[in-house]
Amino acid sequence: MNIGEFVHEGLDRLARIKRHVRTRINVIPSMPSAAVVYHEGYGGIDEYISDKGRARKIFHYLQYEGCIEESQAVSPKTATITQLAMVHDFAYLSQLSEPEVGERIFGQGLTEDMQRVGIEQQRLMTGGTLRAARMAVSSLYPRRIINLGGGFHHAYPEGGYAFCVFNDVAVAIAHLRKHGFHAPILIIDLDLHQGDGSRKIFAHDPTVATYSVHAENWNREPAEMNFDVALGPGYGDAGYLEAIRATLPNVVHQVQPELVFYLAGVDVAEDDELGDWRISHDAIFERDRFVDDVVGKRRMVIVTAGGYGHNAWRHSARFFAYLLSGLEKPVESHNERLIRALKALARSMPVHTLTTTEFDDELFFDFGQSIRRTRLFDFYSKYGVECALEKIGIFAHLKKIGFPLPCLEFDLDHPNGQCVRLYGEEEKRNLLIECILDEKRTYYPSKNPNTAPVEIKTLWIEWLLSQNPTILATRPLLPGQTHPGLGCLPKIIGLLFMVCDRLKFDAIGFNPAHYHVCFLAKGQGFFVQAADEAHFRVAQNLTAGLNLQAASQCLDDGLFCEGHVFKWTPARMLIPISPNAFAHFHDRAWQLEVEKISASEMRKYRKNGIPQGYRIHPTSPALPAMPPASSPNADSGGGTPP
Repeated sequence: MNIGEFVHEGLDRLARIKRHVRTRINVIPSMPSAAVVYHEGYGGIDEYISDKGRARKIFHYLQYEGCIEESQAVSPKTATITQLAMVHDFAYLSQLSEPEVGERIFGQGLTEDMQRVGIEQQRLMTGGTLRAARMAVSSLYPRRIINLGGGFHHAYPEGGYAFCVFNDVAVAIAHLRKHGFHAPILIIDLDLHQGDGSRKIFAHDPTVATYSVHAENWNREPAEMNFDVALGPGYGDAGYLEAIRATLPNVVHQVQPELVFYLAGVDVAEDDELGDWRISHDAIFERDRFVDDVVGKRRMVIVTAGGYGHNAWRHSARFFAYLLSGLEKPVESHNERLIRALKALARSMPVHTLTTTEFDDELFFDFGQSIRRTRLFDFYSKYGVECALEKIGIFAHLKKIGFPLPCLEFDLDHPNGQCVRLYGEEEKRNLLIECILDEKRTYYPSKNPNTAPVEIKTLWIEWLLSQNPTILATRPLLPGQTHPGLGCLPKIIGLLFMVCDRLKFDAIGFNPAHYHVCFLAKGQGFFVQAADEAHFRVAQNLTAGLNLQAASQCLDDGLFCEGHVFKWTPARMLIPISPNAFAHFHDRAWQLEVEKISASEMRKYRKNGIPQGYRIHPTSPALPAMPPASSPNADSGGGTPP
């Protein structure tokens, strides 16, 4: 750790201590800026696509940062059948234990116990939203009430689907109405998917307005006070924020609500495991702050809504920390924490360890012949790479799966670059890892047309193989695979990040032959050309609902859609590391160009306006059922911006 990092960490720790003191000891008693509703039962289903620890991670982060004490959280009660029946048909509520009902909501592959846990969790979170609503209309509580769950906006009166059992916001509103709160209410829904259940429930209630910015319309039924903004697939920061800024203030002015429910969905994030938008962590925080500013002094209930994968919690946690304590700092993703740890690991290894050969074989060469290269990028010796493999844990992993004595080989005069091979044994029977690397210069067009293109030093991956040839595949192989993976690809990529940090590369580059390679790099990697980035986003949308193996194979073979054949086309992709490279892909002009091209392309492949539904993660059991054809939600089309 350098002196700058040491000082920054010290100041951050001091600020955290101050927040803890303020939270525990109020010298001058005052109304807090926000309150939190949370229960330790806000878990989920094991082996499920959504992170069952999402609410717990958010709460623990808020505690760690000194934004709240455990005793300050308000614990909700489970919503009663009577409360649920104010919105949902009793016939539906009485059938929730039926397997076909659970399959329709959660998808296939759930056991009876998993279904029960999922329903109980959502019932408790619905009670949390109801409790938050009661607090929000009381002068005894602050103007912002946060429920660390809820936002099940796809649930209809007659049934649920797409992971939503009960429409918790609708239940909370029905409870408020029953107890005398009749003022105008606005639902602001910024989940990736349309709040079609809420739209249906309040279609003929002029006192409740629904505003939703989403990818596709899933419901086109007439609604009195509905404001839908359907942007289409593949959106990024620039167009997304502009759409919200252009529409939300007008809606708030027109409705003049006394109470707002904000579904602060984060499945719009670029690292979300189901969504196909690429909204950055900073842009989500900017969105949330804008909503808070526009709502102003009105009272607001915030629920978490959509967000899938192990990074979803951090986007919500940042906004909630801001509401509670004014804290604005980003929350690191898993990959960012990993990169930071890898950099620290790289710096902990002395240069002489990485460069020194076990035997000083550089002194020996044939007379009259050129000196043979013995160091990777003229820096890493074979002994040094072995030390790095040991340090990062790859050798330990190989020993665990049956390769206790792997053998490393350099081929630094390979015609395609500098090659590193790792075999399972000294006899070199089983090739486990083969990586061909090169140094390339990538040129970006300059923002100023009168200046030369920006040069980026790239660690280029010409070829990367990671396989275990000694085991049989237990599931279909991905395109291009002849054996199952080795199970340590993240560690291999981690080593490449360490190389970039040590040798001052700006980015890692590769030319993905198959779609699944890009999908696995989603949230980190970008295509150099805007048209190629747009092509990838169209591919994501067209293969929604397929697992990764099926999607990649389908795109390799060619996807026939609306008279057009869509195939995967390899193109240069980069994972930016330096600020210079990172800035290019977050440039507003570049993002707008990507969004414009992807929207134009999708018009060719659009399946008569029918939405593709939820994307399925490779480990997810099945696609949640869409509404039946008899449901008004089966009809879908373009949005109606206010």
